[in-house]
Amino acid sequence: MQMPSLIPEPGSLFDRITTVVLANLLWSVFAMLIITLPAATAGLFAVLAPLARGRDTEIFATFFGTMRRQWFKSTVILVGDIMIGAVVAINVNVVDLMDPPGLMFWFFRSMYAFIVITALMVNLYVWPLLVLFDLDLRRLVTVSLRLAFAHALWSLFTLGLALLPLVLIVYVPPMLSVVVVVSTIVLIINWGTWRIIEKYATPEELARLNQS
Repeated sequence: MQMPSLIPEPGSLFDRITTVVLANLLWSVFAMLIITLPAATAGLFAVLAPLARGRDTEIFATFFGTMRRQWFKSTVILVGDIMIGAVVAINVNVVDLMDPPGLMFWFFRSMYAFIVITALMVNLYVWPLLVLFDLDLRRLVTVSLRLAFAHALWSLFTLGLALLPLVLIVYVPPMLSVVVVVSTIVLIINWGTWRIIEKYATPEELARLNQS
């Protein structure tokens, strides 16, 4: 009689669920250190990117290898996001204090909302591109910006879909949300953006990704 194995069979549904949960736990541990949050986020995207393409992934080597390689770029990206958020928040408060006429008030609010949505849409592509291709920071942002606007409707759809798991934080126990929510969001982002990225990737780049 063959005894059942406690190790999930590679490629099985249970194996992929285990990968999602374990990757989320790894991210949570390093996110708490703050300074390693950007690199851990890059590691999480790298682990889940193959799953979004229907392929298997090696969690520990991929997670820690990506953290080591992409710590600088990921930190610059996250610091840039924080700066954009801070500038928008400060300007919103200034506009509220100025109390401009109704039309001007809504103009400023609409402009800040556009900036925030644009930043979120660009981030949808920045992180997957960061872990998939060897692009410098300037090209990384430029390509992400072009993809976000060239496929605005799909990008908005992916963004809305990625935000849905945040509802789980309200309705599920905190411990459960810790082990699934962030990974689910990242998996959705990888899935949605790959549908666009693969249209522009060269055959050589696609072959390299399929071999990795």
